[in-house]
Amino acid sequence: MRNLLFGRSGHSRILIIIGCVLFMNGCGYNDKIYIPNEVTVFVELRANESKSVEEIKEFVTRYQEFVDSTESNSLGWSYHQSEGKIILIERYENEDANIITAENISPGGQRYELMQEQLEYFTVEKVSVFGAFTDKLIDFNTVTAERVGLTAIFEYNQLISGYSRSSR
Repeated sequence: MRNLLFGRSGHSRILIIIGCVLFMNGCGYNDKIYIPNEVTVFVELRANESKSVEEIKEFVTRYQEFVDSTESNSLGWSYHQSEGKIILIERYENEDANIITAENISPGGQRYELMQEQLEYFTVEKVSVFGAFTDKLIDFNTVTAERVGLTAIFEYNQLISGYSRSSR
């Protein structure tokens, strides 16, 4: 880098420095990227006793990798253990991204079979939805829950104020 900068004329050095600054700004190096319509879903799961800890870990890893590779507008997908329960946290860019998930777990969707397999590992006890959503998402989730046989409680918590931002 030293030879690149100091072995050049003044104008060349300035152009190289400007190029580096523009590159770093273009990469979002110092930008704050806000996600104003994020939807976050907490799914409370109870592990079925017939499955071992190792089987559950293998399954949830396979499940989250599938979501990561097929749903580009999901911002995050993680499983957490808490006092005998497993909490799935799903993060979406907006309600339309969450609706894509609902479509994918519905009969005929690309994740329907995996969702049915998930029901062999877990009982879904509660689904809590947080964020910027409308009745469109609520209605879609209601229909989807019926179609896949979910009897869990759905709870909706509309955003009043707040922000979400990307780390990039």
